[in-house]
Amino acid sequence: MAAENNASNASTSVPSVAVTDIAQYEVPNDVPDGLPNHLVGDLGVAVYSSNMSIGTTGTQTYPLPYAFFDYERFFARIDTFGFKTIKMGYGYLEVAGQVNLDNYNRKSTITGATFSKLDPVPLGLGSFQETPIGGFFMYAFQDINRSQGQIYQLSYFAEFELPANIKIYPLLGAEYLTQSYANYYYGVSHKASQTLGYSQYTVPGTTNYVAGLMVEVPIVDDWYFNVFGKRKFMGSGISNSPIMANSYQDSLIASLVYRFK
Repeated sequence: MAAENNASNASTSVPSVAVTDIAQYEVPNDVPDGLPNHLVGDLGVAVYSSNMSIGTTGTQTYPLPYAFFDYERFFARIDTFGFKTIKMGYGYLEVAGQVNLDNYNRKSTITGATFSKLDPVPLGLGSFQETPIGGFFMYAFQDINRSQGQIYQLSYFAEFELPANIKIYPLLGAEYLTQSYANYYYGVSHKASQTLGYSQYTVPGTTNYVAGLMVEVPIVDDWYFNVFGKRKFMGSGISNSPIMANSYQDSLIASLVYRFK
């Protein structure tokens, strides 16, 4: 995550997620509208770990590339990427997509039968607003894959500097999942009920709340180590589902990155 004195108008993320995040970097004065003509931001490698708290508990871990940068109108923010269009407030109206790892393979705690869901493919519109009081991320996505539902996200990041140039970025956020999206991932159909042993359950549209913290530690020169942990508190529509082992879901990203300026 870039330093607070590093950038005025370039946008960078979460996220969720659905993972989201905030970084700020220095943009040359001769760059119109804060759109750098070269890559500005972080590139590296990461390990993503999550526990969906569905069925038999267990952690899923993935090695992934890490990207958090701007290049002209293109941006990448860990799990969110896209293009900036017209100027809007402290940022831009963005056409965006997400790499969402809500897919899972789990076993029923009753019958031991395996059940799984495929990754969503969220596409939509949103904006990153880098204001004097922190960064706001607002997105509306349509899942064009199996669920055909919608995801609405709002999150806020602040920045604090500690000794030794360590920075922390607390996160607060909320997301609303429409019924078709929430029910695909957390519901139990009549057919699934017979196989898995769970009671049939239909999930309504549900609001979830998110809290997290990112820690950025400088290593040497332009190399940084980041750790970003997040807990999602599931709304009652989801947490009441019989497949849920807990009423929350945890995720963690640890990354080693090089910062381009």
